[in-house]
Amino acid sequence: MHHDGENTDKRAPMAAAPMKYAEDGSVVWGEMWDSFCALALDGGPPHRATLLEGDPAGDPDSDGYRFAAAEIARGVVAVSGLPVTSAATGWLAIGCYSAGMAHWLAEAIVEENVAARAQGAQFFVPVGAAYTLTGEIKSVITAVAKTTHYWREHLPQEVKQALEWQVRLDGLRQRVTGWLGRGAGAVGA
Repeated sequence: MHHDGENTDKRAPMAAAPMKYAEDGSVVWGEMWDSFCALALDGGPPHRATLLEGDPAGDPDSDGYRFAAAEIARGVVAVSGLPVTSAATGWLAIGCYSAGMAHWLAEAIVEENVAARAQGAQFFVPVGAAYTLTGEIKSVITAVAKTTHYWREHLPQEVKQALEWQVRLDGLRQRVTGWLGRGAGAVGA
């Protein structure tokens, strides 16, 4: 990471943090980085060079899938404190305090080249049986660490409030569009 004013390509992926392990051999996700601010979102490079996607055709009962899902869940809780549950194959659901938070985090995580989507007060991150601890699992956890830290510590409250209103207005727009669509079909019948 350059701090001396050198020109760097902000589109290049960020350098990986070294893994930290507990005595039992498990990764200590909450202590991986010296500071979550070091993972700054604003203007920083994406975490990955290519988009990481889940495996919707994977076998959620396989050892690899169960390991990846459990380790991502453990890491996400350690770095964010947010609850994680299983979702459709290839996805884990992460609960948020609000729909605005979930939508903002999903969009910010996609900017890190990790697939994500939001629905209500949850956002979803990818998981797959072939995910490795130091590769894809770490990528998902790092993207969640960067973005949740930024949401909590750096995003102004007025921006968070505006995001909540945006989500509410989008929901209202979708309902009205649905009503109009059904009404138009009935009128033309």
